[in-house]
Amino acid sequence: MDKENPTPQYLKPYQEAVEEHGGNFEATLWRSKKGQELRFQAFTQAIDFSGTTILDIGCGIGDFAEHLLQADMQYDTYIGIDAMEEMITTANARTLARATFQVDDVLQNTSLISDFDWAIFSGTLNAMNEDVAEELIKTTFQACKIGVAFNFLSDTSGRDPETEDLHPATRFNTISWLKTAFSLSPVVSFTQTYLHGHDGTIIIRKHEVPQ
Repeated sequence: MDKENPTPQYLKPYQEAVEEHGGNFEATLWRSKKGQELRFQAFTQAIDFSGTTILDIGCGIGDFAEHLLQADMQYDTYIGIDAMEEMITTANARTLARATFQVDDVLQNTSLISDFDWAIFSGTLNAMNEDVAEELIKTTFQACKIGVAFNFLSDTSGRDPETEDLHPATRFNTISWLKTAFSLSPVVSFTQTYLHGHDGTIIIRKHEVPQ
């Protein structure tokens, strides 16, 4: 980005990673493929995405779409959005079924969040200010038809914040996030049973799941 359109603070770690690694997995700032997969599984074990429309915000190189296809979850359509052009170039080159990818930043263009069943944030919130992330989740939930699912680094992990290096990510207040979720809907699920409590996943639905 140029001087007239400087890179927002929350995107700078990704811009630096792209400059170093190009549009590949290392630039997504996931520390391991295994950790990424466990986070994806927290979504797919709780949500049947079959026949739904999905907006993946901060999609990186399209790994979640690939995960859904490998799990045989036949979504209707999937759109991945990422602010890093190099990531989207890589994602589009993978030619994943019923998946399209585009360069954009939802914080700068919230009109993108509309007419989808589900919105997904996996790792997307980690470098954001917590207040900004909270407002984004609220806006997204109001716009989606079924709900929103997201993960974050939990501050109830039991780990010593003085000794761990999470840069550029920060831990979020888990109890505060649950309160936010319940302020939006009574239909909320939460899990922190993977990655030894390092990470939490919240799913907020507009309606109960049909039995």
